[in-house]
Amino acid sequence: MQRSRLFCSLCILVVLLMALSVCEAALDPEVVTRIKDAVVLIEVDLEATATGDATGGSGSGFVISGDGVTNAHVVSPEIESEDGRTVIADERLVTVTFHPNTPRERSFEAQVLRETAEFDLALLRINTPTPAYLQLADSDMVYETQPVFVCGHPLGLREISIRSGAVAARRTWQGDKYIEHDAAAEGGNSGGPLVDEQGRVVGVHTLTIAASSMLTKFAIPSNVVDIWLRSAPAEDPVREAPGSRLAEILEESGLYYDDEGDGVFSLPYKNDVTVYVHEYEDFLRGYVDLDYLPGVLEEDVELQGLAALLALRVNYSDLAGRMSIREDEDVGYDLYWEFQVPFSVATAEFTRFMGMVGAQQAGYWLALLEDSDAEEPEGIELPGDDEELFEQLGELLEQTGLVYERDDENERYVLPYENDEEFDVRMAIYKGTVWTYCWLSGMPGEDDEEQGQIAIELLKRNWDDPFGRLSLDSDFDLLWESQVPVDFLTPDYLAILANTCANQAGDFWEEYGHTPFNG
Repeated sequence: MQRSRLFCSLCILVVLLMALSVCEAALDPEVVTRIKDAVVLIEVDLEATATGDATGGSGSGFVISGDGVTNAHVVSPEIESEDGRTVIADERLVTVTFHPNTPRERSFEAQVLRETAEFDLALLRINTPTPAYLQLADSDMVYETQPVFVCGHPLGLREISIRSGAVAARRTWQGDKYIEHDAAAEGGNSGGPLVDEQGRVVGVHTLTIAASSMLTKFAIPSNVVDIWLRSAPAEDPVREAPGSRLAEILEESGLYYDDEGDGVFSLPYKNDVTVYVHEYEDFLRGYVDLDYLPGVLEEDVELQGLAALLALRVNYSDLAGRMSIREDEDVGYDLYWEFQVPFSVATAEFTRFMGMVGAQQAGYWLALLEDSDAEEPEGIELPGDDEELFEQLGELLEQTGLVYERDDENERYVLPYENDEEFDVRMAIYKGTVWTYCWLSGMPGEDDEEQGQIAIELLKRNWDDPFGRLSLDSDFDLLWESQVPVDFLTPDYLAILANTCANQAGDFWEEYGHTPFNG
């Protein structure tokens, strides 16, 4: 009888604690109303009349003292095409909508008063009084685990979304200060406020890393916003011409290059391979267009699958890039060799190195299509003592705050993932680079045809991955991996690589399960 009463008492306590946690995560109705009055949907239409390029997009914003704040990239006049061109629109229409998809919906054309890519902030104005505004909090007082709420219009959805989470870290990324949070945020949340329980703005959501899992999300601290708003508009840096930063890097590199216009540069190599480089969404991206995936023009599904499996195998021998597929609406699948690296760590030396990797890997692929016994490229290796680089990697890991173990026997560091040692994230030194990797499974699929079609999907995933690649080893086992020279890593960059590896692994297992390993 006493046990029964104790059990009932525990149940009541659990229910009360759950109710308390729900209450703690909920905002006061008055705060919610104020947020709904002040947060807006932003829609942007761009057109470059000279070239005929046009695009549209959406984001979020919020009213502060009569004017509105959003991200500069939400209203940016730049039109970025997937082939690397950056065109500046000469016609830009910015529309802000209050209370979209409700009886109170009202839309206004907005003027962009000022914008700065340096802080990724823009200030908007409409010619009508605004119903409410939000106040800025002191972001220096924000602490880890503090409850926060992301407010906005994810994916361009018209109804407002208010999602709860917590501050995860005070982060430095690419030299700038951010508040990292774990509230669910997607494309369209950019420019929306990150608020505390009183509805005060502690940050402006700006960036999500690790694409599909979206576990690394950054907000611009409110104090940065306040400092920018108090500064003179004349202090905002002038918008650079497309490719200007990259041109400086290429000039310093000593590489021969041609300016293709619109921010794209070509690097011709002696093996008749041309590597194209451009700036894309704060990344330096390089690529080689390898034409259609073999079998596409012939509509040969079996050949497409075999070629996709071969491309995944080539990825495993690549030092720092990857083979990927971009879906072509007209024909089918375009195959690329490519690499991406945050622009903040892109240097002349690294660009020169990656250009060489791309030329050799693309040449190797073309040789494989003619002769299956073609030899892999040799001599692609960065200088450095492996033992010293291993110690340097350990020092970087220590600064990340991540949990890890040193495995001297296998010359690697192990980062536990979901308490399953078979699927831990591992880091080692390979040919002068930090090799971050996680073994996933054997190649899924019941037969060769199904495996080939899955291989195509995996190469498409590579196209959307900003940091690494899926590859296939000689035992027909899959892994996610990334290789970055040690000298170009920072603790934050390393932490994001580890998180991305774990997130990409989790996404893979959710979709394809755990096929037994072959090796």
